Amino acid sequence: MSLLFRELDCDKTCDRVDEFLTDDLERLILMAGRNLTDLRSPSLSLAPGHSSGTNHAEVNIIHGLNAEAEVRAIHHTIYHLPEMSKIIMRDLYIYQMEGWQVADAIRYGHTQYNVLRRRAQLFFADSFDHWQRYMACSPIIDLHRYKKDRNNTGNLAE
Repeated sequence: MSLLFRELDCDKTCDRVDEFLTDDLERLILMAGRNLTDLRSPSLSLAPGHSSGTNHAEVNIIHGLNAEAEVRAIHHTIYHLPEMSKIIMRDLYIYQMEGWQVADAIRYGHTQYNVLRRRAQLFFADSFDHWQRYMACSPIIDLHRYKKDRNNTGNLAE
C-alpha cells in the first residue's frame, strides 16, 4: 500500500471517467457556448464557437461552475496524455466512435484495447485534476474512486 495515496478502485474510477465524459461533457460544452467540434482541434481557440445570446457569465455564476474553464481542462487533459491514451480518449469521447472502431483504428484486439482504454481513463482521471487547477476551475471535480480501508471508514488506516 502506498504511503502517499489511498488505494484506488480502478473499475469505479474508469466508470466515473466514462460517465463524466459521456454524460457531462456535452452539457459543459453547451454551457460554454461551444460545440463538440471545437474540441477536435489540438489547440482550442479562446473565442467561443458560437453564441446563443445567453449571458454565459451569469449562468456560470448561478451554477457555481465555470464551464469554459472545465472544457479547457478536459481539452488539455486529453491532448496532453501519452499518445495512445490521447488517441483512445479523443476517438471515444470527442469523435464519439464505438469501442470496436477505436480498437480497429489503433490496430489492437478487443482484449488489449480494453486494457489500453482503462489505462487511458485512469491517466485522464490523474491528469484532469492538474488541468482543472491550472485552468482555475471551481469546483475541482475528482473523478477518482477509492477502496475503503480495513475499518470501512474511507479514511486512511493509521
